[in-house]
Amino acid sequence: MKTIIQKINAKPGQRILVTSDVHGHLENMVHLLGKLQYSAEDIFVIVGDLVDKGPESLRTVRYIMELSSRAQVFIAEGNVEEHRLELLCDTTAGSEERFCEFVHWQHSRWGRGLVLDMLSELGVSVEQLMVDNTDACRKRLWEHYASEIDFLRRLPTILDMGSYLFVHGGIPTDDLQSLAGTDRHDWLKNDCFLEKGFRFSKCVVTGHWPVSLYRHEEADLRPLFEYERRIISIDGGCGLKETGQLNALVFPDKDATMEEIGWECQDEFPVVTALDGQAGRKPSLYIQYFDSQVERLEEQEGMVRCRHLSTGIVLWAPSMFLYLGDDETWHVDDYSDALLEVKPGDRISVVFRNTGGCYGKINGVLGWYYGRITETGCDP
Repeated sequence: MKTIIQKINAKPGQRILVTSDVHGHLENMVHLLGKLQYSAEDIFVIVGDLVDKGPESLRTVRYIMELSSRAQVFIAEGNVEEHRLELLCDTTAGSEERFCEFVHWQHSRWGRGLVLDMLSELGVSVEQLMVDNTDACRKRLWEHYASEIDFLRRLPTILDMGSYLFVHGGIPTDDLQSLAGTDRHDWLKNDCFLEKGFRFSKCVVTGHWPVSLYRHEEADLRPLFEYERRIISIDGGCGLKETGQLNALVFPDKDATMEEIGWECQDEFPVVTALDGQAGRKPSLYIQYFDSQVERLEEQEGMVRCRHLSTGIVLWAPSMFLYLGDDETWHVDDYSDALLEVKPGDRISVVFRNTGGCYGKINGVLGWYYGRITETGCDP
């Protein structure tokens, strides 16, 4: 499939709200829009990956379809949409095997996803899906979900708002004329885009790669602004990271400078209010995805004492962050033992709590807090 570019014609003074990588977390998206007091007067932009990894992929697509029918909503295609459409629409040799294998893998790995949601709604269990009935099953999906599939197939690759370009993975140039009609895949799945050295005259806004993977000193899920290079990366790891959140940019105007862009986030964690102050402390180690192997040493009260294999550093981590990898060794999912800098009255999104303290976020920055708290509930 070829690169398609769509214009966003915003009016002067019209607000633009931008998120990415919703991954089927419809409640997070709805609550985030509520925080931002979204209305039909605003433009809403989603920079790819509406579906999969989260609990409500099909409902998310339908919600956006309905919203698009009565408001200005622009969605750039993500690599997840691209792949799921290929699975659904591919009729080349071996497509039945690929479809069946993927559905069974996704069910065991994530439990939910767009295709799984469709099958479930039709009353087809994963156990019933076999290679020899895949063709008939896919035809049922094409017929029953023709409008949803067509909606996703029509998504553009790049959204052009003049001084700002929105693309899921990243592009090598802001010369849109040279990109029109090129193979779209490389712009949808452009891993580690921010570290490839690109600079732009327009500002390129991307999702796809969680911002926490770009930051090597501390666990930080806030949108990442590269002012000199004119790039903004906004994927907060919603649905992918144990501590993930859904980030949104707030443009007061289509011609706003990067410095004038605000942001907000939403996650699904309970919120507490800090009663005591606490000085911040840098982590002894920030364990990230590409160097995450550990040795388990002991466990108590939901915490595991583990040795990071490549550095030899020993630290305690919540057991919820440990998982057994395909290599049959233990890994830790993006974790830092930093201390949060806390002022009395600060609100903390709590990811993990035991009698010693709580591990959570203040404005997207992760760490431990060991002071007193009062229960707040969840962000509405």
